[in-house]
Amino acid sequence: MVGFGRAGERGPVVVELAALDSAEFERIYYRNWPDVFRYAWLVTRNRHDAEDVASDAFRRALEAWSRGDRPRGAVLPWLLVITRRIAIDRRRRSRVLTWLPLEPVSELTDSREDAEFGRSETWIWFEQLARVLPDRQREALILRFGFDLADAEASRVLGTSPGNVRTLVSRGLATLRARPEVTER
Repeated sequence: MVGFGRAGERGPVVVELAALDSAEFERIYYRNWPDVFRYAWLVTRNRHDAEDVASDAFRRALEAWSRGDRPRGAVLPWLLVITRRIAIDRRRRSRVLTWLPLEPVSELTDSREDAEFGRSETWIWFEQLARVLPDRQREALILRFGFDLADAEASRVLGTSPGNVRTLVSRGLATLRARPEVTER
């Protein structure tokens, strides 16, 4: 946003508008970081990758925000679309790199906090689901029930139609009903 001071000169109004935009994005960040991070973790299935993806998503969102490219509707679906695209790009890049003769890197060990977080009831449930559901069905279920997005919002995140989201959710639920051992504890 551009503002002008007296006599057509750029003045304090520009600074005030920039500060207002920055403060607004900061509120969006703090309100949506947990959901974006959780979604990135669900998509990548790795906490460290999820941290990178979520951080990159907010970086790209801030760049778009600064250019004036803001969401027309709710902010969370817009952020989840950015997150999903970054995760897909990373997955594609990792497939390309698999043929390179690189030395294996040892896995990072999880801290106690990571282990406790991973054992939470929600993540235990999710891991059970992840074993039996195809990725698209799992993602549709998480968006609909985990993030409480409407079919239209979930369809924007998945890049498909609302009808296809309903189909993915329906098929995912049918798969879970057919495999009751997965949902039993």
